Amino acid sequence: MRDGLKAELAQATAELKAHMATWEYAFAMASGCHGGRDHPVHWETQACTERLTARCRELRARLAEDEL
Repeated sequence: MRDGLKAELAQATAELKAHMATWEYAFAMASGCHGGRDHPVHWETQACTERLTARCRELRARLAEDEL
């Protein structure tokens, strides 16, 4: 089970890193006064980022529980 979780975490981390390397991510996470960050075009990119981040967080927590 532990090896499966590690492999799943590695896959999820790779997906998150690939997502964060895109121009869509760069534009969606831009900041500044009246920047494009809050534009509806970027909502899906931000939601995807949150889903991938949450998945990695969940897998890390499951691995930590398994170590106990």
